[in-house]
Amino acid sequence: MDGERGYTIAIQPRDADAPRKITKILSFERQGISVVTPYHKAQSGFVWKMPVPANIDDPGTRTISPKAGLAFTADDPVKLSYHTDGFAQFSSEIAGRITSGIDSDTGEPKGIGLFARPLTSPVSTGPSVGITVWGIQEFEDMSTDDQAVIFRPDDFYYRGCSPEEANAWIVSLYAFPINVVPPLRFVKGQPVLDIAADPCYGPWFNVVQLKVLHLRKEKIFLGAFVNSIEANFRSKSGWILSGPGTVRGRGMRGHNLMGIYPRDSDLGKGRPALDRTVGDEGLN
Repeated sequence: MDGERGYTIAIQPRDADAPRKITKILSFERQGISVVTPYHKAQSGFVWKMPVPANIDDPGTRTISPKAGLAFTADDPVKLSYHTDGFAQFSSEIAGRITSGIDSDTGEPKGIGLFARPLTSPVSTGPSVGITVWGIQEFEDMSTDDQAVIFRPDDFYYRGCSPEEANAWIVSLYAFPINVVPPLRFVKGQPVLDIAADPCYGPWFNVVQLKVLHLRKEKIFLGAFVNSIEANFRSKSGWILSGPGTVRGRGMRGHNLMGIYPRDSDLGKGRPALDRTVGDEGLN
């Protein structure tokens, strides 16, 4: 896809492997963006408005129980919509199947949603959207006719693992206002931008190279990079789509959006379904 309507992102996990299509970023025609993962067979998932604790910067592993926060099951794949005014939510990949939108009486999200920073002045302390994938062999191959932004092994950043150990990939998407004029370089025809992404140690920051995705009809551009990690998931293959949050700064409380596919038998047990009921009107 081109920058007029959106972009497809693909990952080539090893030099000898074929690229796999991972996600698609679509323009809402000056109203925001949506992020979808239509290239995997998982249909049932767990969608979560996840609380973010105050000790977000503490080292080590942080575990947040799925019993905390607002959560639902879903029997259709979701997409993440991030509107220009800052409203972000999960809605259905196929319109009308997931409860979504804003309640006209209360002004609150009907399903899983929140009010983040406006997309025209996005958060600057980290990515606005993340997509984690594993069991990448279960994602669709790229065909010769497909157009995509491809991340290859020499593009990856390895977090706590070697190239041989990596079995999962995290695509991080940063949003920038369109009035920002970044110093770009072009690598094999692809515009790239180097930024200091997050703290490494003390005053030191990690510098990463983002592939720039210019959404011509939106008031933003996006930058993307990929981390490789070694992870252990219950399912053989799947994806996690995480979205913007209400956290305004490091070490503060708030919420983030997260969708996990596929859903195993324990995840979301006892939670209500987000699947739309008759008469429920949604907003994609």
